[in-house]
Amino acid sequence: MKKIYILIITAFALSSCNDLLDEMPDKRLQEISTPEEVKAVLTDAYPKTTATYITELASDNIADNGEVIPYVPFFAGEAAYWKPVKEYWDYDGLHYFWEYHYDAISSANRALKAIEEKLGNATSLNPAKGEALMIRAYAHFCLANVFCKAYNPTTSSTDLGLPYMTQIEDKLIVKYPRGNVADFYQKIATDIEAGLPLIDDNYYQMPKYHFNKKAAYAFAARFFLYYQQWDKAIAYANVVLTENDATTTNLLRKWSDFGDATKIGSTRRNNYALYYTKENIDANLMLQPTYTEISEASYFNENNPARYIHNFFVSEKETLGARNLWDPLAQNATNGYSRYWFLPFTNNTGGREYDIVLMGKFPRFKRGSDLYGTIIVPFTTDETLMVRAEAKIMKNDLEGAIKDLNLWTKGYVKVLTIRGSTNRNTGFTVDDIKTFYNDTNMPYSQSTVEGVTQKKNLHPTFTNTLSEDQTAMLHYLLQCRRILTLGEGLRWQDIRRYNIEVPRYQKYGNGTYQVSDILTSGDLRNTFQLPDEVLGAGMEPNPR
Repeated sequence: MKKIYILIITAFALSSCNDLLDEMPDKRLQEISTPEEVKAVLTDAYPKTTATYITELASDNIADNGEVIPYVPFFAGEAAYWKPVKEYWDYDGLHYFWEYHYDAISSANRALKAIEEKLGNATSLNPAKGEALMIRAYAHFCLANVFCKAYNPTTSSTDLGLPYMTQIEDKLIVKYPRGNVADFYQKIATDIEAGLPLIDDNYYQMPKYHFNKKAAYAFAARFFLYYQQWDKAIAYANVVLTENDATTTNLLRKWSDFGDATKIGSTRRNNYALYYTKENIDANLMLQPTYTEISEASYFNENNPARYIHNFFVSEKETLGARNLWDPLAQNATNGYSRYWFLPFTNNTGGREYDIVLMGKFPRFKRGSDLYGTIIVPFTTDETLMVRAEAKIMKNDLEGAIKDLNLWTKGYVKVLTIRGSTNRNTGFTVDDIKTFYNDTNMPYSQSTVEGVTQKKNLHPTFTNTLSEDQTAMLHYLLQCRRILTLGEGLRWQDIRRYNIEVPRYQKYGNGTYQVSDILTSGDLRNTFQLPDEVLGAGMEPNPR
């Protein structure tokens, strides 16, 4: 097999660029010889960056506001237009994303080696071994979701993968084969299934900041959904949610709390975000501190004068203000505005608050002399419910899928009485969904300013032949998840998995829009190019 170079850039190699990291001892330079040291290394092993911002920029959740420039990182326009992202040493860019995820893998490998070679594979360290395997699998999975094509049973044996690191490296440049996506996914699956039975919540003082049992199973459910192993995705999601509707409902986020000033404190987005990320909320399965500038949803709502944002045009046509199934007047609406409000937005004031204000999900914290960070919630019960519903659709269990989705809408959507309507239904049938997504009622979106709708043409990578009912259910499922995860970057993975076309709508000075570029179905640009340093070290680039 042809050998290539992978650039493994470690934090100590870059510490002069980062005051905070200058102040932190590098635990990877210390030998691990005790169970306590294993635990300490794993506590610090989780990736310290996230692709949330850069993948959200690439998705159809974002529009181009034209010449409104303030408070935008240099790479934002490159990501929004699917160009190679140049390196500006920004924590939301690709350089640090690559570095810190391979750092996490290195730390996990150090812990695994110490458990095996120094500590005799003691059964008391099984929880640590399980956590290390999950961290290693998770970091590789995150890298694949950015730098590799989505899993495709037809092409993944030849699609470019990444080096799957299972050994400790102490050199800056190491020769590795890049491999393929099929092999890469198989190695992730092996680590996950070896790690899951070893996880023990009693091992942690603060379980939500680790791969506790529910977080580990939620990760497994999402991974096997992307891996197109529907039965496993359902089985692992069931561990998180149970198969009892009442129990599942109690585990979902209590969205009505966001209208309670006694819990939020005020309507400031940072207070929303602080409440959203609280450790004692059942819906939050895992919390992950990261370096980032995405706090307070500052990049993703129209109140902030950024250029690439979730603005009124996208909201009105496709998301919060768009015609949707739970709007009782949607099919008769003349202006297209939603007749429902979503619970997280009800405390905002102004004429179009449900259209332009995203709920804060990213609290802002000072992390050093000149750095800011946040806490992301990579796995929630609500999103795991969506994973289970999608897998059920693939299994043609449409009644099971709609039951799951109805559990979510009943908690997430606040029904308002509009124009005398007393229809307060947030629970639907498969026939309701099929009727709503009929081409007459909801035509497929066109890549034009006049033809945009929330219903996208789907070109999935899986080989299943979908019925008309399954297709309608998928449209609804993808729309529910799009709204649930606004601002979180997950929409990008659905775009890639379903090869959804993304027109970039650009606003001009007179308030009109035009399509400035289109990411077509199957476009090679839906996989980010590798960081400049990695390419410079000789690694084969992603095709363009």
